[in-house]
Amino acid sequence: MWRTAALICLLAAGIPSARAEPVTMSLPEAHAMAEAALASGRPRLAYELGEGLQQADRRNPHAHFYQALALAQAEAWRAAEHKAARAYWHARTPEQRFQAAQLAARLSYADTRFTGSQFWLRRAVNHAPDDVTRDATIRSYRAVRHRNPLRFNLRASVTPSDNVNNGASSPLNVIDGVPVVGLLSPSAQALEGVIATAHFIGSYRLAQGEGRETRTTWRLHSRRVHLSDSVGGLDGGDLSSTTAEAGLRQLLAQGPAITWRLDLGAGRTWYGGDPLYDFARLGVQRHHRASPRLAWALGVEIQGQRDEAGRNADTSVYSAFAGITRSIGEEGDLGLRLQLRDADSDGVNRSFTQWSAIASYRPSRQPGLVDLDFSLGVSSLDYDRFRIGFIAVPGGRRDESVFARITATLKSVNYMGFVPAISLTHEQSRSNISRFEVEETALSVGIRSEF
Repeated sequence: MWRTAALICLLAAGIPSARAEPVTMSLPEAHAMAEAALASGRPRLAYELGEGLQQADRRNPHAHFYQALALAQAEAWRAAEHKAARAYWHARTPEQRFQAAQLAARLSYADTRFTGSQFWLRRAVNHAPDDVTRDATIRSYRAVRHRNPLRFNLRASVTPSDNVNNGASSPLNVIDGVPVVGLLSPSAQALEGVIATAHFIGSYRLAQGEGRETRTTWRLHSRRVHLSDSVGGLDGGDLSSTTAEAGLRQLLAQGPAITWRLDLGAGRTWYGGDPLYDFARLGVQRHHRASPRLAWALGVEIQGQRDEAGRNADTSVYSAFAGITRSIGEEGDLGLRLQLRDADSDGVNRSFTQWSAIASYRPSRQPGLVDLDFSLGVSSLDYDRFRIGFIAVPGGRRDESVFARITATLKSVNYMGFVPAISLTHEQSRSNISRFEVEETALSVGIRSEF
């Protein structure tokens, strides 16, 4: 036999709530009456029926759901979202959670709280009943994100490594052209440990017009090192760093295929807990989608660094890049990126030129529930003048590096659109100074957004 609920409801239109008579009905009857009240535009009756259902069971998700819909009809968006959230937490099936999260997202959007709407849409994605519904919810999320003036992204990873300090592979310090062999301190040799990184990027839209957008931006990057064993008074804090930056960004659309981006920023970098340098930078980029299968980008940047470590090493760094990505149909996507960095400074060992090239490949046919990405890179670093103590290195310092990386994104382990990514990286560097002949293998475990 159905349990009953004592419901205080309006039996006729126009009768004040205070004069209504208590009515006893079965739970199925109460549910049907609440749905009928919502369909006929009687939110007050639906809300009171929800109250009666909660007297029978405070954790009844339908009761909170009816009240959320009733408050929505009265345009009490914030209170309605609270009730939808209660329906979500008391839900007993994935379908109920999906419906409650969808409702909460719509209510938050109606109240122009777009970040809250994105949060609830992520929860809805987590409980979508099928792939078609999931894809539709992701499209809704992207539409809300496009309208939201606030954007942010957080990436985090933990990386066990056999060389957290970029130390030498050998205890000997051999310099080509110098008939002296030195011994490196233990702290200058490769040390094992764990690197934890967190990278937060945020922006807020200040103005928007036809083909243009202005945003304020901020960025925080933190790198923390834990050594497996402390060596020579060196601990992980001595190798940790933090960078904080704030700035402005201007986006300009030149037709449907071309976008220009202008960045202006300033910030500070700390190393080992102490200020290392302040910086200001100006950069411009051009992104061009030439066809559905081909896109390329170019960019240049100048950064001025003011030394804060007392080394009289103010530096100007000039950077440029060119990148291209091409889809090769059923085979996958190919990418190539060329980069140049040139540093000019009066500081010792601060002026250099570096070239690098990175090729990437993402196959279209992925093995099951794992997405794989591959990349291979080479780099050349050249210092015209370089000193080690009192020794001026003949011809300066020259390093050649190569690295390979494979990244596996585990699509099957998904929570609110966030998936784990595991990267295996191996890098080798060769130099005319053995101190900078480095080899590192690292396994990184991180979290990324799927959309």
